[in-house]
Amino acid sequence: MKLKPPYSGLIMPAWIPAGDSWMPIVASDWILATRICMRSNIAAPSRRLFLGAIAPALAAVALGPAVGASIAVVGDSLAAGCPFRTLSCRPFEVINFAKGGARLADIAGQIERAQRKRAQSFIIDGGLNDLFGAAASIRDIECDFRGVLQVLNPGASAIFTLMPYIAQREVAPRIDAANAVMAELCRERRIEVLDLNPHVSLNGVRRAEMSDDGVHFTPRANAVWIAALREKLSDQLFLDSGRLAKILLETS
Repeated sequence: MKLKPPYSGLIMPAWIPAGDSWMPIVASDWILATRICMRSNIAAPSRRLFLGAIAPALAAVALGPAVGASIAVVGDSLAAGCPFRTLSCRPFEVINFAKGGARLADIAGQIERAQRKRAQSFIIDGGLNDLFGAAASIRDIECDFRGVLQVLNPGASAIFTLMPYIAQREVAPRIDAANAVMAELCRERRIEVLDLNPHVSLNGVRRAEMSDDGVHFTPRANAVWIAALREKLSDQLFLDSGRLAKILLETS
């Protein structure tokens, strides 16, 4: 019988998904907990819930007053559920501030928080919650995404991942329109743009093996994302910050 995970009342759950059940975990073992969670057989929504909860606390533990992240991840549930830590073999070099349900305005706040911890390089995603959760217009998307980019410090480096298609083909034109606007704003700011759709979608529809619910990524899709980011991280423009060379192509 599977155990129902109790919660401690803190930011983090006191139990984590492991194998086919749940196991207790102590605060000092959150990195181990994340690895166990990613290998568990617990349903994907429960894994995402845990990873979304653990990301802010990991960031809080890792980024003390004298420590800064080499790369800060900001975004929505897609980013919150992706194990970006595998971009580096060194603990806390990649810190995930992303949170499920985050809209573009929330992502701007995540960037501000990361920059207070002296982060200068960013992996960014977002827009789906605005486009569909809030039924935002393309004009609203443009305005809010412009606000996200304005929050970035002038010397910051960033890679922005365009919105992937979802399972409903009929919404693909709206995703295309919003992506075109955001890509143009990124070009104006000289921010790298990553389009995963050629790899995770076909004819405007997410591939079945790339999503467990039509929206979120499977581990296979996450692996595609991380591999694509490694290629981007090798581009000289992204290395201009001088902070990423030591972790390129390293894996945990």
